[in-house]
Amino acid sequence: MTPAAPTRRGLAQILPALLATLALTACETPGEVPRLSEVELDESAGQSAALPSEAELSDEGGFLAATETPVPRAAPPQGGLLGWLGGQAAAAKGTGPDARQVPFGTTLPYGEIARVCGVPESRLGVPVAQYPETRRGYVLYDSRPGTTAPRALYITGFDDGCARQVTGALALFGDPELHEQLRYGLAGRSLPKGPVDGAYETVKAEVCRVAPGRPCGRAMSRLARDTAFVSVYPAFGSASYVNLLLHGGQVVALEQH
Repeated sequence: MTPAAPTRRGLAQILPALLATLALTACETPGEVPRLSEVELDESAGQSAALPSEAELSDEGGFLAATETPVPRAAPPQGGLLGWLGGQAAAAKGTGPDARQVPFGTTLPYGEIARVCGVPESRLGVPVAQYPETRRGYVLYDSRPGTTAPRALYITGFDDGCARQVTGALALFGDPELHEQLRYGLAGRSLPKGPVDGAYETVKAEVCRVAPGRPCGRAMSRLARDTAFVSVYPAFGSASYVNLLLHGGQVVALEQH
């Protein structure tokens, strides 16, 4: 089993291997993932005294969750009748971007998300990352580790017990503190705002009790316990990505860049 991937704290230890991987894939795929060095940051945002180095982070932060091979073909839902019925009932109540439910093995187009219910985690693939690092919350599974092609990636840790499926070549977890450092810096304030940014302001106001556009402050540790960003890329080196906001065991928002 592949160990859970680090976010910012462990990236310094795997930096040489990470840079080698990205250097190889950059030769095959045009474009580059945005670098933190291109964004001017506000030192007052969030709780961190300073940002990690540009070599430690890529876009929203996280870990390369991927590596090729086609997405598995369709198969019937697993987990027994009770698990299947429970998943059906839970999914029917959903109204968010992940309200759709699909059978395990369905191929989803890039940019879409769906629920997969009644399937044991052992069938989802290899767990490659978790957020937060200190306890089991959201877990990212790779259905075909060791490849670089887009394939099914699964995220668990939701209140209804169903996994969320997306399609991508790699995925990254990012924390809300890093999001604030990027968005509330001088350069970030001029960037266009999307559904994920608006949803984050709503979540932050509820948990942190601060005005829009202001850092969470001392309540950041509480907010970060169950709030995470997930960036899903269609290919290594791609400048486009799908951004997800997870909070309170739910998918709150999705947008495509």
